[in-house]
Amino acid sequence: MSLLQRSAIVTAMLASLSVSSFAQTPSTPAAAPTVQSAPAPAKKGHGPEAREARMAQRMQALKASLKLNASQEAAWTSYVAAIKPQRPAPGERPERADLAKLTTPERIDAMQAMHAKHQAAMDQRNQATKAFYATLTPEQQKTFDAETLKMHERRGHGPEGKGPHGQRHQGPNAKQTVPPIDSK
Repeated sequence: MSLLQRSAIVTAMLASLSVSSFAQTPSTPAAAPTVQSAPAPAKKGHGPEAREARMAQRMQALKASLKLNASQEAAWTSYVAAIKPQRPAPGERPERADLAKLTTPERIDAMQAMHAKHQAAMDQRNQATKAFYATLTPEQQKTFDAETLKMHERRGHGPEGKGPHGQRHQGPNAKQTVPPIDSK
């Protein structure tokens, strides 16, 4: 079955589903609720608190897999404190309206200043990582290398340079084929 035929079948199936959903919608509008409900909670797993919780879990797992000894605890504590992402202070991040008032050269200067600040923070995290890494035994270093590589791959920077969307950033893949549709 060709790709065109499969696409036509899938399109027809989707169209039939959408037509049936229109047929089931009531023709009279529902009465508006009189009591306002509380705003929906943020999606689970999103937001700064959720990110901090996930990072804490990953750090605990890393610490457990490294099997640190008592003399390495102080280095671990300073490492974790140094790599913890810092939230921008209120007013530290420019508002869009404020940026819109700037001229292009002024916006470029503001972006360069922010970039320099981010680069300095990254340099600090890198130095803290190197300092902690130096306190590890060769076996612990191998574990650290493997575990942090896994973390890096989870963030969408997998092997072979694939981004978070697979081959999307690599251009079309000539070898990629559409999987066959089950005929069951």
